[in-house]
Amino acid sequence: MAFISERIAEADREQLHSLQLKDPFTNQPLQPRRWTIDRERNAILVGLGGQGIYGGETPLLYVLVWNHHFIYLDTFKAGEGNLSTGIEMFWKVTKIEAPGELHRNHEELVDVIREALDAEGYAGRRDCVTKVNFEYIAEPVFIIGEV
Repeated sequence: MAFISERIAEADREQLHSLQLKDPFTNQPLQPRRWTIDRERNAILVGLGGQGIYGGETPLLYVLVWNHHFIYLDTFKAGEGNLSTGIEMFWKVTKIEAPGELHRNHEELVDVIREALDAEGYAGRRDCVTKVNFEYIAEPVFIIGEV
């Protein structure tokens, strides 16, 4: 199985709430409508808010919950093209904060991040994306203790 971007079904709401995700700007419980999930690998990518406009200063924030580990991402993205002819996506991942115990899985972690962001597609649609480019991916910073 692979990552898919989907509307969060009512049956999955309990799983989402168990993660206790908070809006990083208001510290209120997060109530997302969509996620990008790989059920087989126990990995969920959820947007936390922000802007993420290429050339801007405020990133689009994500959390990747992978095997019960919380990995925080600062990203910027852009798309070129249109829905009828296809969209080429461009990503910059400017910050990755992960728990220290994932250090030994460094390469796999970066691969999972790439796959999850690729599956994000454009406006929640992967079918219109013709190509995904990662122009920059920061080296993960591994934090000892809680992230």
